[in-house]
Amino acid sequence: MSESTVIYSAPLHSLGDAILDISSSATSRRVRLLDCAQFLDDGVLAIHEFPEFPSVPYTATSYVWKGLGIDPAHADDYQYGAFTVKGAEDGDPISIDVLQHVCTVAVQNKTAYIWLDRVCILQNNRDDKAWQIRQMFNIYKSCAQCVVLPGGLRRLAQFDEETSWIRRSWTLQEIMAQSNVLILYAWKYGKLLSWSSASALFMYTEVIQGKSAICSLDNALQVSIGSCKLTTEREKFQRFSFKLLGRGRDPHVGALLAVLNGNGIDSDASAQAVWRCSLMRTSSFPVDTVLSIMGLFGVTLDPRSFNKGDRRGATIALAKEIIRNGRRANWLAPSISLPPAKGLSAFPEFPHVSVAGQATLTTKEGDRPVEELMPWVGEGWLDGVPTGTMDDAGYFTFSGPAALVVPTGRQKNDPTLYDNNSPTDAAGQLQAIAVDGSIWRIQLDGEETYQPPHPTFIVFVGFLVHYTSPSFGCYYDPFRYRALLIEEYEPGKFRRTSYFVLHEAYQSSIERWQSHTFCLGGPV
Repeated sequence: MSESTVIYSAPLHSLGDAILDISSSATSRRVRLLDCAQFLDDGVLAIHEFPEFPSVPYTATSYVWKGLGIDPAHADDYQYGAFTVKGAEDGDPISIDVLQHVCTVAVQNKTAYIWLDRVCILQNNRDDKAWQIRQMFNIYKSCAQCVVLPGGLRRLAQFDEETSWIRRSWTLQEIMAQSNVLILYAWKYGKLLSWSSASALFMYTEVIQGKSAICSLDNALQVSIGSCKLTTEREKFQRFSFKLLGRGRDPHVGALLAVLNGNGIDSDASAQAVWRCSLMRTSSFPVDTVLSIMGLFGVTLDPRSFNKGDRRGATIALAKEIIRNGRRANWLAPSISLPPAKGLSAFPEFPHVSVAGQATLTTKEGDRPVEELMPWVGEGWLDGVPTGTMDDAGYFTFSGPAALVVPTGRQKNDPTLYDNNSPTDAAGQLQAIAVDGSIWRIQLDGEETYQPPHPTFIVFVGFLVHYTSPSFGCYYDPFRYRALLIEEYEPGKFRRTSYFVLHEAYQSSIERWQSHTFCLGGPV
């Protein structure tokens, strides 16, 4: 291992209200780590720079850029002040007290360094930031543990406070890359004496006595959707539950559980949940919603190839690499219920994002959170999503079972997801009702009686499979088949106009559909 170089060293008492700037001593494209021993034992903030990727054990951190403000009721817990970082003044100040808690966790778990992106990346150096983003997945994958600070860097969050951590784009990759994930939070109730529950497992370890504790991500999620009786040294909780990550049927908690429950990111089940998370989460810049998940798919894009608002270009680039690597178009599954992107109907309309808000889409009723426009993730994932090829313009070419459909001229008012319980109408004709209420006659190959000027097809794209996590309960939906409604708008090119939710009674009909090849994109 190459020796590290200390590029910055300053007493902690000198950092209050200071602006940390390491640009004059740091070398671009290097990994940097904070020294925990010097922080805790000597009261010094020391930053080491490594000429090669470090092999020393270190703790990585996951937090939100803008978190919780200082709570006057707990102001006495934060005595050492805070500092900002040159080039990242728009982020929350970094509390020296919070760093003390993180360093303590690191040392207690036998790691001598921590990686904190705000401090360890040259925030005002575009070349270094681009390089660090390309290394991000590996940084979290290679750490000994990832410590989550749900409330951000100004203070530790109380266990019953709601935070935005689970709604932020970057935090997904940070915990998925590493299996050893710990949640750090404020805790004044002392050691755990006992717990009991039929629905949730929860255990924790104190970090600094009377001030902080850690628990595993899995335990935190369990007591987010359930509760338990908890007895500690200073308190008895009859119904203890976490709010830091969300609670109950929070779509973000459900989506994260689906990612973790999907048998690894290489599975279609997990991949679809990752795309769902990406659509629901938000970030400072639209492009970050793509860069923050690329490593999960084994893809490395150059951030300098896209401007900060180019989510469209980055999404095409990521999807193209995923398809080129032989994987399926799993983004189709969670996005099927969302309107197609203008001119790019193989993808959903891209949500609006903001640094501290929600991911939203503009509808007839105004802007709505994306999570409200998608079905509950507990319904399952789609097995059988197609693979194919994708060009630079985002046109997806794939093959799948399909049948020509023609409009009946009738429209169903107030359509629901449960309209297609039989493949035939009263006259015995094959038909299907799209979710937009349009009613279509299905014409099997060789039975075509009408050729419209713009052929329209129903295309099977998969069937629902239930996630096995007990958190989702027992669920079986007979309306488990999904199909796209696509229309040819110029020779050989199709656009998505709606979709179908079909009862399993359609299975015999689908088995008779022939394989067709489509180029799905959209009019430019």
